[in-house]
Amino acid sequence: MRRLVYTLVIFILIGGIILTAYAPDNISTVFIVVMEVIVFAGILFGIFPVVQYYRAFETGLENIERALEVQTSSTWSVMVQIDDFFHQRTLDGLFHDYQEKVHVQRESGQALTDIEDYINEDILALRSWQNVITQIPGTLTGLGILGTFIGLIIGIRGIGFSSVEIALSSVQTLLSGIQVAFYTSIAGMILSLLFNIIYRVSWNMLRRNLGLFLEEFHKNVIPPVADQIRYREQKELKQITELLERLPRGQGFSAAAGGQIGGQAPAVASGNEQILMPQILDGLRKGEFVFHLQPKYDLNTRKVIGGEVLVRWNHGKLGTVSPAVFIPILESNGYITKLDQYIWESVFATIRRWIDNGIHPIPLAINATKTDILAMDIDTFLEEMLKKYRIPPRYLEVEIAENAYLNSPESVIETEEKLRQAGFRVIMDGFNGDYISLSTIDKLSVDVLKLDLRRFDGRQNQGALNGVFDQGRKLSMNISVEGIENMEQLSMLRKCGCSEGQGFFLSKPLSLEEFEKQITGKGDK
Repeated sequence: MRRLVYTLVIFILIGGIILTAYAPDNISTVFIVVMEVIVFAGILFGIFPVVQYYRAFETGLENIERALEVQTSSTWSVMVQIDDFFHQRTLDGLFHDYQEKVHVQRESGQALTDIEDYINEDILALRSWQNVITQIPGTLTGLGILGTFIGLIIGIRGIGFSSVEIALSSVQTLLSGIQVAFYTSIAGMILSLLFNIIYRVSWNMLRRNLGLFLEEFHKNVIPPVADQIRYREQKELKQITELLERLPRGQGFSAAAGGQIGGQAPAVASGNEQILMPQILDGLRKGEFVFHLQPKYDLNTRKVIGGEVLVRWNHGKLGTVSPAVFIPILESNGYITKLDQYIWESVFATIRRWIDNGIHPIPLAINATKTDILAMDIDTFLEEMLKKYRIPPRYLEVEIAENAYLNSPESVIETEEKLRQAGFRVIMDGFNGDYISLSTIDKLSVDVLKLDLRRFDGRQNQGALNGVFDQGRKLSMNISVEGIENMEQLSMLRKCGCSEGQGFFLSKPLSLEEFEKQITGKGDK
C-alpha cells in the first residue's frame, strides 16, 4: 500500500510538470505553478507524515509480537525496554509520555490509563495538519475557478467591433482568454481530484494500522480501563469466594440456614451469592461493615470541604473486602437497603460525635441507589435520623447515580424534591457531560452535577471539558468532579473554572480516623 501511495505522489508531481509545460500562456503557467507549490506542501506536511505513522504502527505491531515471544509474565515489561518502539519521533514521544504515566499508576495501584488517551486518531490528525491538508483540494478547485474568471475577463475586455481588423483581433483575444479559463479550471480539478484520492487512501491506511495496533495492544499488553476494573473485580471475587469456601462451616452463618437480620431472611441464590450472603449477614451482626471517606477539595486552596462515604467490609478472616465483591450481590437481591441504612446511621452518629467533641463538621455525602429509592422512603428515614441525632441537614449530602435518574425519573425526582425540601443537598453522581440526556428528565432540580473525569483524560479533551463547564454555567448548574488522577487533569479543571473535586491525585479514601486528622489539622496532606 505504501508503494501505491508513493506511486500516486510521483504521478501527481509529474502531472503537475506536464500541465506547466503545456500551459497556453504566462497567466496559466503562474496558476499551475501556484497549484503545484500547494500540492507539494500538502504532500510534504500532510501525506508523508501519514505514511510515516502507517509504517510506525507496523513497527509497533512487530515489537508487540517480539515481546510476546519472550518467556515472561509481563509483555509490558519487555516492551518498555525496546528503544524507539515505533521508530518514529512523534509516536515515540507520545509513547514515552504514556510509559511515564503507567509507571506512576502501577506504583500507586491505580487502573492503568488506556493508550488511546495518548495515541489516537484525533492526536494524529492534529500532528499531521489534517484540518489544513483537507482544505487543499477545495483550494485547488478555487484557484482553477479564479483562473477561469480571469481568463474570461481578459477575453471580454479585448472585444471591439469598430473595424474588421479590430473585430478579428477581438475574437482572437476572446479565444485566448477562454483557453486560459478552461485550462486553469481543468488543471485545478485534476490536481484537486488526484490529491484528494492520495490523501484519503493514505489516511485510511493509517486508520487501519492504528486500529490493528490498538487491538493487539489491548489484547496482549494493557486492556482498556473498563476491562481492567472488570478483570480485577472478577479476580478479587473469585479469590474471596475460594477463601470463604475453605472456612470452617461452623464460622458465620451456613448457606442452608440463611440467617436473619432485622427479622428478614434474604433469598439466597446459588453460586457466589450462596457463599457470600451468610458471611455478609454475619458481618452486619458483628459490625464488620464500616465506612471510609474520600475527601472533597476546594481545587484552588486544596482545603478539605467535604467527604464521600464509601462502605468497606473488614472481614474477621479475610481483612478488608472491596465493595466490588459484595455490593452487586446485595443489589441483586434487594438487601442493599439494609446495608445502606446501617452505614447512613453510622454517618449520622459520627457527625453527632464530632459536634459533641468540638470538631467542626464538614458535609458528608452518602450514596443512594435506585433500589433504595424504589424500596424505601429515603427522605423519611433521613429526617428521622436528623431528629434522632439532632444534626442540621446542611452536614449531609445525598448522591444519586445518573442512571437512576434516567431509568426511574419520576420516582427519583419525587425523592429529590422531598430531600431538598428537608434541607439536604442533592448531587447527581456519575454525570458524563451529556446535557441532551438530562434534558429528557422533567423537573430536574439537582443541586450539583458530579462529573466523571474518565471521559476527559488527556490533552485532547480540554476543549470538550471547557464545553461541559460552559454549558453548565449557561444552565446555572453547579459542577463538581470525581476521578482526578494527575496534575494534568487538575490544571485542565482549573482552566475550566472548576473549584470542587476529588480523586486519588488529591487523596485516596481514608479511614475515619485518618479523615478526622485531616479536618482537625493533625494529619499530613
